Amino acid sequence: MREYKNYIFDLYGTLVDIHTNESKASLWKNMAEIYSLMGAAYTPKELRKQYKRLIYEEIPKTKAKINQRYSGEPLSDEDIEISLENVFTKLFVQQGVDVTDAQIRQIGIVFRSLSFGYVRLFEGVPELLRSLKKNGKRVYLLSNAQRMFTEPEMKMLGIYECFDGILYSSDAGVKKPSYHFFDVLFTKYNLRKEDSVMIGNEYRADIYGAERYGIDSMYVFTAQSGENPVTLPNNCRRLERISEVWDEK
Repeated sequence: MREYKNYIFDLYGTLVDIHTNESKASLWKNMAEIYSLMGAAYTPKELRKQYKRLIYEEIPKTKAKINQRYSGEPLSDEDIEISLENVFTKLFVQQGVDVTDAQIRQIGIVFRSLSFGYVRLFEGVPELLRSLKKNGKRVYLLSNAQRMFTEPEMKMLGIYECFDGILYSSDAGVKKPSYHFFDVLFTKYNLRKEDSVMIGNEYRADIYGAERYGIDSMYVFTAQSGENPVTLPNNCRRLERISEVWDEK
């Protein structure tokens, strides 16, 4: 089994088993009450409608900024990742209410917690990360995720400090499988492609994205993977479970 210097992980569906439901009526009822208590009066139906509208409007704005930042192949809407912090803020602004960054971060935590079914680590994840670090490997996270949701969750699960570098798509403005998202990580942490492997549970985002960027990959199928691909690239190893990333001798 080949060893690498840099192990780059996806998060949700790979290391973390999670179920959320943003369609729950109780979520929008509670969020409307919170916004109203803070001076921005919405009914649950109005809040949900405005939330979706603002997300839709944020995509071309983000795309215009990102196209100026990254040269090379043009970006599609599917490459773009907006920041939900902007959306939660604008829900206050359009009601004439000023809020602080700290308040918006708290709003994000509340929203996420209300959407939870569950969030937990897959079996063997803490041991895997510790083994990689113990054996001198460097561990990175490349996640299609919102920092305002994901950073608190990683801290709660006790894995935030396990990584030598973390890149969330909400910070980069792009997401997997975009070439640019991989390149931001590699440039930021001065990684070499031949020393690195991507580990993930989604074929298009993780495996196809890694192949396009020119790095090896490992694929683990989980309940959140969607359709299990019949074939994988030649430089991709299929895993039965996440613990197979590293077999400590």
